[in-house]
Amino acid sequence: MQFPLPRPGAASEGGSGDRLQLIRIGKAGARVEVPAGTWSLWLPLFHELQMESAGTRWRLPRRHLLITRDAVQGHAEKPGTWLVLAGSQAAWDVVMRTLRSQQPGWLPMQAPCERPVLRSFIHFARVLRGGENEAACDAAMLALCTAAMDQQRALQPLVDRCNGRTPQRRHLTLQRLLRVHQLIERDSGSHFGLAQLAYVASYSPWHLIRMYRDVFGETPSEHAARLRLARAWSMVRESMLPVCEITERLGFESQSAFCRAFKSAYGLTTTQARRLPATALCQISPRPGHARPRTQHAPPLPRARHR
Repeated sequence: MQFPLPRPGAASEGGSGDRLQLIRIGKAGARVEVPAGTWSLWLPLFHELQMESAGTRWRLPRRHLLITRDAVQGHAEKPGTWLVLAGSQAAWDVVMRTLRSQQPGWLPMQAPCERPVLRSFIHFARVLRGGENEAACDAAMLALCTAAMDQQRALQPLVDRCNGRTPQRRHLTLQRLLRVHQLIERDSGSHFGLAQLAYVASYSPWHLIRMYRDVFGETPSEHAARLRLARAWSMVRESMLPVCEITERLGFESQSAFCRAFKSAYGLTTTQARRLPATALCQISPRPGHARPRTQHAPPLPRARHR
């Protein structure tokens, strides 16, 4: 269901390029697709959403906020309310001018939705559904965008580490790098190579490596290796899958290569890790030490959950 509001910069039912659309879904099996170049805010309220973008699939947990400009598709396997606020860059420009925010626009992110954002999103949907007057709709929308912008302030230290003579240029640089960051976080099978990630960011591979390391404290390859070995630990400890199947799922060249990497990271074989009592886990880091970021000053970013 789409809720109309008769002015640019607010949710509308039509396809006008200067308007936003708020979509409210409650049925199981419902599917929403947002095209590339359209900034969209996603919020599942009761059950997780199955998401797909750029050939990757992941789960958006309930009450987690996703902000993206990529072509993205979401669907729910169970009945439960979820909200999507989407619009073109022109529509969002109208909103940003109204907000008078120091931040020039959205940054890609996925994180637990903070309470002010959650309340504002729900209130906005109720105002539109109730057919309130234009002033009430405008106020509700601006309250939502202000709350979401406040949540994104946690990313400001990353903006400050980006290259660029102006805040706008640094902001655009982080937008590109965060797109790469999200792809790595979602790509449980390590399908994306450096050349593909550089293409997504519109940088050369060398330039991407340097800028990514400056902002996040590790290169894209180190980031992917760290996540893959962390997933390996989880799969070894939390499942009874054969090592050969874990090797295949994580994209290692061979079982022997996987076992060597696991032993190098944790100092244990997979058999020893599975037999390790829970009381001894405090002595073992579930994140491989050799693949941690070289600099620890970058604020942690939440990770997507995979299928």
